[in-house]
Amino acid sequence: MHHSLRTLLSLLTLLILLAACGPAAPGTTDAPAEEERLRVVVSILPVANIVYNIGGDRIDLDAIMPPGADPHTFEPRPSDAVKLSQADLIFVNGMHMDESTLKLAEANLKDGAEIIELAAAVANPDELIYGTEHHHGPGEEMGHDDEHGHDEEEGHDDDDDEHSTAEEEGHDDDDDEHSTAEEEGHDDDDDEHSTAEEEGHDDDDDEHGTAEEDGHDEDDDEHGHAEEDDHDEDDDEHGTAEEEDGEPDPHLFLDPLFVIRYAKVVFVSLAERDPDNRDFYEANFNEYTARLHALDEAIQAATATIPESNRRLLTYHDSFGYFAIRYGYTVIGAIQPNDTSQPSAQEVAELIDQLLDEGVPAIFGSILFPADLIDQIASETGVTVSTLLDDGLPGQPDDPEHTYIGMMVENMKTLASTLGGDPSLMDEIDVSNVPDSE
Repeated sequence: MHHSLRTLLSLLTLLILLAACGPAAPGTTDAPAEEERLRVVVSILPVANIVYNIGGDRIDLDAIMPPGADPHTFEPRPSDAVKLSQADLIFVNGMHMDESTLKLAEANLKDGAEIIELAAAVANPDELIYGTEHHHGPGEEMGHDDEHGHDEEEGHDDDDDEHSTAEEEGHDDDDDEHSTAEEEGHDDDDDEHSTAEEEGHDDDDDEHGTAEEDGHDEDDDEHGHAEEDDHDEDDDEHGTAEEEDGEPDPHLFLDPLFVIRYAKVVFVSLAERDPDNRDFYEANFNEYTARLHALDEAIQAATATIPESNRRLLTYHDSFGYFAIRYGYTVIGAIQPNDTSQPSAQEVAELIDQLLDEGVPAIFGSILFPADLIDQIASETGVTVSTLLDDGLPGQPDDPEHTYIGMMVENMKTLASTLGGDPSLMDEIDVSNVPDSE
């Protein structure tokens, strides 16, 4: 009996050892710890989509403003303070567009976290515009290259195009609108976003900022600051803070070439904090840059089909100035100025008189603003009313066109259809997100 008991105990021990050495049953072991992802919080939806196109699923991304919110008047919720307090990186557009979010972020910033104001990071003061009187394109008898380096003719050559690559142009620092002005006086150690320490760009780094060419020296700032050249008064159609009253127009992202600069700042910022995923961010940045250049070229082509006399914009919100400068439109007025105040009866009457005098074919409203004034102006002038997007994205969040590029494609189709051009030239643009295309 004792022998049988010892045999039974031995068998049980053997079974226990075999079970310990064998494969575990599904769900009975701890899964590998999920890779720690950067927590990134953004303000407005267009910026959120730009960040997503670089970071993809390697970052934990959250947007503060819900669809349909007006960023100029949006007030964050208490729950947003929690999100901001947990973020490693916070991207806002800046220039007072999303001021309430910026202030809340500053008040809740955790140790080691960073807030990046993209518009201020990428734009030289000479490139900013103040007031609708300065919102004209290069075709308005300016007789000079605009701030993006393209001339008044859309068929400008590579030497005039600030988005031509360094291999094509061989431009020096003075030609690179994305190099930092020496007079700013900061070196690489002062610039938290500079890639010079890690990559060492030389002068042949083009303003596209493609990551494979990273290697710029201290004169080339990944923020994309344009060098402060000795421009004459003809180059100052944008105005400067000293010359103009009020705040600058913050809607730089309605020019895709500024968005390339936004994307470069995002790429460098993510790569610095998460070097293990640098190759992923780099590949996304390069592909996104290529798509933005394709978008820019398509908008130029579609604009060329619109009669020059029709390339005049009256919008509800004063937000298309940079777009107008890039593509040769003239903003003749805005129903609501950048301070978001409502126009007076006298101002509305003056706009109606202006439309009648100039024979403008259409006016453009916004989904974020009431249509009653637009409808009043349209009824008294007989012009067509269409809708443009400036701070929101088209479709629903799961729709492929719910992207920054989708927003710009829809806007250009609307402009071409309304102003007598060919909207089909935008049909070949890929509006999907880069990370979702892989």
